[in-house]
Amino acid sequence: MRAITKLDRQDVWFGRLRVATFVPAAAFLYYAISLGAAGWPWMIAGALLVVAFIVIVRMHEGVMLRATEFRHRRRINETQLARIDRHWDRVPAYDVEVPNEFSQVADDLDLFGHASLYQLISQAHTPFGRQTLRDWLLVPAMPPEIVDRQHAVSFLAPADDVREEFALRSRMLGIHDQDTLAFVAWAEAQPVLADSAWLKWLTRLTSISLVLILVGASAGLINAVGAFVAITAIVLVHLLLLAIYAGRIYDVLDRIASRSHDIRQYRPLLDTIAALPSDVPFFAKLHARMGSTPRDPIQLLSGLTRLVRFANLRRDGLFGVPYYLSQLFVLTDFHVLSLMERWQRRHGFAVRRWLEAVGQLEAISSLATLAHDNPQWNMPTVEQVPEKTIVARRLGHPLIAENRCIANDIEIGPPGTLVLVTGSNMSGKSTLLRAVGVNLILAQAGAPVCAVELRLPPVELATSMRTRDSLADGVSFFLAELYRLKQIVDQSRACRHQPRLFVYLLDEILQGTNSIERHIAVCRIIRHLIAHGSIGMVTTHDLELAHDPELSLNCHAVHFRESITGNDGNEQMTFDYALRAGLAPTTNALKLLKMVGLDE
Repeated sequence: MRAITKLDRQDVWFGRLRVATFVPAAAFLYYAISLGAAGWPWMIAGALLVVAFIVIVRMHEGVMLRATEFRHRRRINETQLARIDRHWDRVPAYDVEVPNEFSQVADDLDLFGHASLYQLISQAHTPFGRQTLRDWLLVPAMPPEIVDRQHAVSFLAPADDVREEFALRSRMLGIHDQDTLAFVAWAEAQPVLADSAWLKWLTRLTSISLVLILVGASAGLINAVGAFVAITAIVLVHLLLLAIYAGRIYDVLDRIASRSHDIRQYRPLLDTIAALPSDVPFFAKLHARMGSTPRDPIQLLSGLTRLVRFANLRRDGLFGVPYYLSQLFVLTDFHVLSLMERWQRRHGFAVRRWLEAVGQLEAISSLATLAHDNPQWNMPTVEQVPEKTIVARRLGHPLIAENRCIANDIEIGPPGTLVLVTGSNMSGKSTLLRAVGVNLILAQAGAPVCAVELRLPPVELATSMRTRDSLADGVSFFLAELYRLKQIVDQSRACRHQPRLFVYLLDEILQGTNSIERHIAVCRIIRHLIAHGSIGMVTTHDLELAHDPELSLNCHAVHFRESITGNDGNEQMTFDYALRAGLAPTTNALKLLKMVGLDE
């Protein structure tokens, strides 16, 4: 905080110094011009003040940049503390577009939105980083890729300075997503002057001719009147060209020049990638995306940055007027755009690849920060093994703060079996299913999991927890849930001969019908899933499911229970959220009815 206050004071003083040097510089130069040859001392004094003004401007820009960086660093650290404590209102939540085929699982497991897994993890600020992290959470990786990501996470987790610096630069770059994408769109677009080779040569010819005429006239080699006529004719041609093409050219230059700050921010991000050790396979893949060497994009963007800075002189209060005057005589913008488009033709196709590599490092850095901030979490083991069983020890829900998170041991499998979770209302059944689902998502993204140990084969996950009706489509809640369960059964059939094991998590399904038909329907659905060799978990209040003749041999029952203390009229219900073997021996619906005063 003291550093920001100090920089703010420096900002004010540099602002005053700029005025204190610019005003007298302008006055001295004006006075020197009015005196003619006798005004050379004032001209020197004005020139010195101009140099001082330029130096002060550069120093002022540095102070403002450092102040901005300090504010961003403070915000990053405040956000991380809020994430650790799960204070969701203090953590930015990004709108993430989820493809339809993943929307049900994403909604059921709180993968995106407020108080979500994405909100907990994301250190990604560029559109490419956010999309990469989204895809990693939605599409499970195969074991070799998971191992590569885990190694990269383990390398970056203790590297606080590297992760914070990368987060800072990507945060400063990603403030305006659409502008970043606009730069990529320009890099991949058709050059404006591509079909106008004659225009490039005409502008070069007229500009060179005007300069040569001026030099010739100054040296006495060309008649002054003839030089004036020729220069006037060339200027008129330039005015005509500006009238026809200036709008299109200004638009392109403005789109690029307005992102000059962002282009400069790419360098530290790409520097970070280039400095990562290539003996870590994940980082070696990032290096391969850069080009022949990891530093290729740094050097190439430096050339573009110089052109952009020159084009930005038009926005400078000191150099703007001379820049625009140069348009009349040498068509400066045409030549600058021609050089930019030459860069675009040679290297524009690689820009997206470079920024996708930046996005991948943002995603892996997000997972590494998650590992750093949750040292009690551990890396899972995901491998293709004959024993297709999920085994977890001390598994908790990643979205619950550590001081409130209750961990349990759970084993799901082998194929063709299910875990039946019973228990009274509010005892923790749904939370257990979400804990399992979210940790499976993390495991196959290459992230640490909220468990002492988690072993699993590659799995494909399906859920039915928050099915909703649709008034627009005329679909009731019950029918919508049936459609979802049909999708899950079809998905399990399709996975039967695939390398991934199909895992389903069903929470209190088919509540929209009577108990007799619900029991029959649920039994039929589960029999389908068992027959297809799937594994999964089902929560229910229907204890008779465990006694169904066809399910009892394939069903492992576990339960949660509650404790009621106090006397009549002053009873309290508490839960320890500890998972126990067997069916739930208690219910609490009537007790809850009494506790809220609806027992009469």
